[in-house]
Amino acid sequence: MPQFDLRGIKVAKYEASNGAVTHGTPMSAGDAMTANLEMRYAEGRLYAESTLAEYMRKATGGTISLGVKYIPSATQQLMFGSRAKTRSVTYTPEGGSQTTGEISGLVLGAKTDSVYVSVAFYAPDMVDGTLKYTCVYIAKALFGPPSMTLQTAGDNIQFNTPTTSGEFLADDTSNQDMLEVAIADNEEAAIAWVTAVLA
Repeated sequence: MPQFDLRGIKVAKYEASNGAVTHGTPMSAGDAMTANLEMRYAEGRLYAESTLAEYMRKATGGTISLGVKYIPSATQQLMFGSRAKTRSVTYTPEGGSQTTGEISGLVLGAKTDSVYVSVAFYAPDMVDGTLKYTCVYIAKALFGPPSMTLQTAGDNIQFNTPTTSGEFLADDTSNQDMLEVAIADNEEAAIAWVTAVLA
């Protein structure tokens, strides 16, 4: 299935109790740009009589990277454990008089802890010449704050946008789900699917 777009990345706090998984309120992770999922496997090989006699491969989790235009402050507080901080500043705008205002920011520190979240999004694709929508749900993932890469402007404008990366693993249900992929016939159904899996 050749996907050609990415839309609607949502995250919700992952909560588990007695083998049942629930979610907090879904939040936008930002305007979608990229999503990269790589499964990780444990492998075993048994050799007998000088040949490979048995091979086993078992999914153990994977890595996930999400690139967005920007990550909303409330989502950063959920995913990374950032805390809000407001500072009062006094400045003089060009051609104006002295002004006092407040600037709000986010703080990450040594005691900051990320929390597990569930992630869902959808991607338009073509299936046998027909427009469909691939829907993806990651049951349990832990992300770290994105790195910052900044550079001065030159002859060409280059945008630097955040990519947050993390690990996903089996959830706490008896099936130990990790990843679910579904195909929706239209965008409205895809959006409803994303809402349903994060309910």
